[in-house]
Amino acid sequence: MAKKKSFTFKVESFRKLPDPNAPDDRERYFAICDTRNLPLDLPMETNPREQNLNSKVAKKIREGFLGTENPLFHLLNRGLLISAKSANFDNHAGLLTIEMTDPWRHGLVDGGHTYKIVTSEENGDRLPVAQYITLEIITGVEDDFEAIAGARNTSVQVKQKSLAELEGRLDIVHELVKGTPFEDDIAYVENEDKPIDVETVVALLTLFHTQIHGEAQPWYTYSIKARTLQVYLDHEESFSGLTVIAPKIFELHDHIKRTFPEHYKSVTGGSFGRLGALKEIGYKDGKLTYPLYFSPKKNGDFERVAHDIPGGFVYPILGAMRVLAEPNSKGKYKWATEPISFYNSVASKLVELTMLASGEFGRNAMAVGKSPRHWEGLYSHVAATYFKNRSGAGD
Repeated sequence: MAKKKSFTFKVESFRKLPDPNAPDDRERYFAICDTRNLPLDLPMETNPREQNLNSKVAKKIREGFLGTENPLFHLLNRGLLISAKSANFDNHAGLLTIEMTDPWRHGLVDGGHTYKIVTSEENGDRLPVAQYITLEIITGVEDDFEAIAGARNTSVQVKQKSLAELEGRLDIVHELVKGTPFEDDIAYVENEDKPIDVETVVALLTLFHTQIHGEAQPWYTYSIKARTLQVYLDHEESFSGLTVIAPKIFELHDHIKRTFPEHYKSVTGGSFGRLGALKEIGYKDGKLTYPLYFSPKKNGDFERVAHDIPGGFVYPILGAMRVLAEPNSKGKYKWATEPISFYNSVASKLVELTMLASGEFGRNAMAVGKSPRHWEGLYSHVAATYFKNRSGAGD
């Protein structure tokens, strides 16, 4: 990860556009910059696209940058999209300062090929005239970063997983889901018409790979799928250690969604209102609408439930259950106790804590799923209950 957090450089012009839907939270800025003044070390981990500088796209960018004495590059090229904590312009000095504090959400989002080409020393020495580039800087979009990055890079994240599948780097995932009811319902490559994205499968597996993240809360598995896939690729071989526990991980995921309404009813006493009426819950007049993709099919179709429990609720609850995943010295995991039965003993409290968190966040399930404090609270309750039970069993 890039450690530098502040970049100050000269720009030719600068404009600020407040977001009409969130004027106090989100802002967009546009600047025109001489390519020779661009910082050479902008973070690029936020750009999910792999830059192939020998591709046809890169060749056309390079030709547009170098191949004319007419300086139209800033009009012909769509420029760079940058996510940042803040952007400030010194009008007198003509200096733009960009602050970046989150290595997974701040940095270059789109325009990686262009950035590498225009900042190349070799290309810069060949410029016939000064060329300029458009910068679009967005702030306050941390909660929506995944959606923005995906929309601006239409084929990017799927391209990453498609390459991984082509290279055989998802073979371990294939092995871990072999024999499950959903084995044939996973999309491993771009535009594959199947209901389960392999990135979701990887995220659920990563939740329980405690040797990767230890006691740190793996909240990113819910909110930053590109990071989660990269974590898998960085620790690829070690995921085979999840073989024994993998089937129950997916079973537990659907069990949490299936039983959430009954536990909600048992602990809230109606204090939060009817579950189906809450805006963060999907519900259609009691109809069995929402599929449980990891469960056995019934009459050739997915089991369906009346309430759609959002991932922002499910992931932290499921993640707390990693207390029960015990690796040995060789990285092979086993369940410390039967996970479904144990979950049933703590479920009501986990649901209660989740609904309290949702209330604190204004009934925003996404904010719940991205809160490390909420993840920690659920994990602590599961750990305390498990170790108390284990201690009592030994007395």
